[in-house]
Amino acid sequence: MVQAFGPVTFGFAALSLAASAAGVWGTIHLARKVGVMDLPNERSSHSVPTPRMGGIAIIAAAVLSLACWAFLVAGGAFFDGLVWTVPLFALAMSGLGLWDDLSDLSPLFRFSVQIAGSAAILLVLAMKVPSFRLAGYSVPSAIWVPVGAVGVVWMLNLYNFMDGIDGLAGGEAAVAASFFFLLFAHYGESGWAAANLFLAAASMGFLVFNWPPATVFMGDAGSLFLGGFFGMQAIVAAQTTPVPFVVLALPFSNFILDTTVTLIRRVWGMEKWYAAHRSHFYQRMTDLRMSHARVTVLELVAVVLSCLAAWFYMRSDLQGRLFAVFAVLVGFLAAGIWISRKETGKG
Repeated sequence: MVQAFGPVTFGFAALSLAASAAGVWGTIHLARKVGVMDLPNERSSHSVPTPRMGGIAIIAAAVLSLACWAFLVAGGAFFDGLVWTVPLFALAMSGLGLWDDLSDLSPLFRFSVQIAGSAAILLVLAMKVPSFRLAGYSVPSAIWVPVGAVGVVWMLNLYNFMDGIDGLAGGEAAVAASFFFLLFAHYGESGWAAANLFLAAASMGFLVFNWPPATVFMGDAGSLFLGGFFGMQAIVAAQTTPVPFVVLALPFSNFILDTTVTLIRRVWGMEKWYAAHRSHFYQRMTDLRMSHARVTVLELVAVVLSCLAAWFYMRSDLQGRLFAVFAVLVGFLAAGIWISRKETGKG
């Protein structure tokens, strides 16, 4: 496929950024007019009603830029691979999220659609790649397809759970997608590189209005699109490019560990784990009177460090790879202990 670097490609990236920013501005006014507002509640980290349709602009800018690039630059080679399955799945999940934004859907219905959509895309992948490569082992499709579908759905929902303070979910997407662009471009995977470049640019356009103090939220449509994109990419790209699954997951270590550890704590404490709550680590940091800007910056620094660990993983032997994963886990363990001690001191 064509090289990802070039004036036309970067021109589409600039267009994605500008279109996203302009689109977010438009959705702010539209949301206020039609009443699609995020109202403060016991779980919220905001205190005033805020428009929540900004994610639509991210989706439109990123997808349209990628579509134009695919037809005008890459040509038919783009559709020979499986890059297209990832934005397609993400679009379907964003449609589900928009539906949920406009009318509350039952959790069972949302979960059923998410599982069915994930399994459908992974079955398409299984037709071309019967076994999944993980840490040097081959896992048959009868195992990895259902497990992968559950994993993608978990990524979908954890991204939604972590979209709770200004700038966090959009900033995470901008940093991670920028890293993936550089990584895929390094390996000559132009389709994957372009998809991530346009998504990074669109996320940056959204951050113009979502950086603390935010004047718009992305809503379920946006968070499910991003979670769906990155979750499905971690599996499809791991099977069709030289980039392994671990490298595609490491940049989201803060989201994955925060959500997973919080869920385990709530189940262990006999709490209603499915009910709304404010016990995520990032929420506990804001409860310690840290500003949204400070918490978001700390989280994004963690994402950058996780991206560096992922790059180190790519360049290392088995021992170095184990060290990279171990370092990330130890880093977040230390951060969790620090937050707990701060809470104890506050009490």
